[in-house]
Amino acid sequence: MNDSPIIAIVGFGSLGALFASILAPNMPFENLRIVADTDRVNRYQQQGLLVNGEPLTLNYVTPNESPHSNLSPADLVMVCTKFYQLHEVLPLIKSQLGANTLIVSALNGIASEKVLANAFGDERIVYCVAQQMDAMKNEPHEKNGENASQLIYRDHGQLVIGAMTTDNAERARVQQVDALFNQVNFPHSVSDDMPRQLWGKLMLNTGVNQTVALYQGTFDTVQQAGEAREMFKAAMREVMAVAHAEGVTLTEEDFKKWLAIMDALDPKGMPSMRQDLKAGRRCELDLFAGTIRELGDKHGIDTPVNDTLYEGISALMANNQSG
Repeated sequence: MNDSPIIAIVGFGSLGALFASILAPNMPFENLRIVADTDRVNRYQQQGLLVNGEPLTLNYVTPNESPHSNLSPADLVMVCTKFYQLHEVLPLIKSQLGANTLIVSALNGIASEKVLANAFGDERIVYCVAQQMDAMKNEPHEKNGENASQLIYRDHGQLVIGAMTTDNAERARVQQVDALFNQVNFPHSVSDDMPRQLWGKLMLNTGVNQTVALYQGTFDTVQQAGEAREMFKAAMREVMAVAHAEGVTLTEEDFKKWLAIMDALDPKGMPSMRQDLKAGRRCELDLFAGTIRELGDKHGIDTPVNDTLYEGISALMANNQSG
C-alpha cells in the first residue's frame, strides 16, 4: 500500500466517521486524514471512536499541518459536513488542496457542489450521492460511563459518482475517482445518468428524512403501512413533479427503486434529520422541503405535503430551542 492515495475527510459526523471506518483498514495510517480545527481535533483524540463497539484510531490533522508543512496535498477531499456548515469549513478543504486534488461532496441536497465549485473551481468537482447507509454517531455521555464517541451501523451503503454533463474533462475526473476508490476498496458505483441519480436521492431524502423527523420515529415508521408511509411517498411524488419541471425525468421505476432502497435499511436506524432533531441540533430543512417549495413556486406546482412537513418540523425545531 505504499502507493496508496491520500484522502482527507472534512466533517466527522455519521458519514465522515463511516467513511473513515471503511477506508482505514485499506490505507496507511498517515494517508487517511480527518481534518478539523484544533479544538475538534483535541476532542476527537481525547474521546476516541468505537465502531460497532470496536475501537478505531485515526489520523486527525489541523489545517496548519498540511499542505503548508511537510505534508503532501490530498489526492481526494471527501466533504461530509452539514450544508449549513459548508462555508465555515472551506478553509479546512483549502488546506488539503494541491494542483490535482479532486473533491466529492456527500452532503444532502443539490446545492453543495455549486458552493464548492465557486470556491475552488469546477475542475475539481466530482458529483456523488451517498445511499443505502444507516450509520448513527452518538457522542459520549459521561454520566452513563461513556467516554468515547460511538458509530453504529448495519449497512455501510455506497457512494454513487458520475458526470453531470458530456464534458470529457468531467468524465475523466469521474474515472480518476473510480480508480482511486477501487484502489482502496471503497464501496461505490458509477452512474451514467448523474442528474437523475442526484434528483432520485433528493426525492428519497425529502420523503424519508422529513417524515421520520416529523413523526419522531425510525426507518420502521415509514417501512410499515400507514399514515406516515403515505406522507413519505406523497412527499417523494412532489419531488418527481418538480424534477420534471427542472428537466430531469424521474420515472415510476425510479420511485420503486428508491422505495426499495429505503425499505431495505435497518428498521431501528434513523435518517440524519431525525438524528439532528433528537440531539437538539439544527436541521437541514431548507435543503429538502425548502428547496422543493421554492422550485414549486417557480414552476407553479403545488407542494402541500412539503408545506406540511416544513411547518411541522419548524415547530419541532422551535420547541427544541425554547426547551
